Amino acid sequence: MSTPRVKISFRSFKDAELVQKTEHILQSMTGNADFASPIPSLVAVKAAKDKYSIALGKALDGTKQDTSLKNQARADLEGLLHDLAMYVQLNGKGDEAIIISSGFDLAKTPAPVGILSKPYDFSVANNGRKGCIDLSLYTISGAKTYLYEYTEAPASATSVWHIITDTAASITIKGLQSGKEYAFRVAGVGSDPTRVYSDVIMSFVL
Repeated sequence: MSTPRVKISFRSFKDAELVQKTEHILQSMTGNADFASPIPSLVAVKAAKDKYSIALGKALDGTKQDTSLKNQARADLEGLLHDLAMYVQLNGKGDEAIIISSGFDLAKTPAPVGILSKPYDFSVANNGRKGCIDLSLYTISGAKTYLYEYTEAPASATSVWHIITDTAASITIKGLQSGKEYAFRVAGVGSDPTRVYSDVIMSFVL
């Protein structure tokens, strides 16, 4: 079982939401025996929160300078919250209930992607240049790279497939023999070693 992690980023909070979240954290950690000596101190966090709250109010109908000061105050507050979150992580004993009692949120545990889906909308098209052909497919969720493969047609169980690895969902293969028919296929590469290939597409090369 993975160790619960504290969410240390606060960029997803809207301006007013960040004030509310900070207040919730301050209330949750005040008098919390599991976090008796927080670093930074709750006094420092509250002061930063109050400064940000005031700056936020002025920026609502204020000048560009007011907005700049608000943004700086937010950055200062986020920095203190980040450090406080790290303190909670170090002193939370790996206990989810204790960490949640601080008022901080838990970071989502990334789930394994598993076997990638079969390539969708795989297509092969001549682009008008001799010895070249374009391959493309719909982006596969979870794919880090793609294996583009080709061999001389007709493809069989003994065919030797030439492999081109690329991170893009579309490529141009060059150096093919003009007038020859080739077979093409593609598979996504993820964390699971299983490869699920597209249907094989045959095409003549200009």
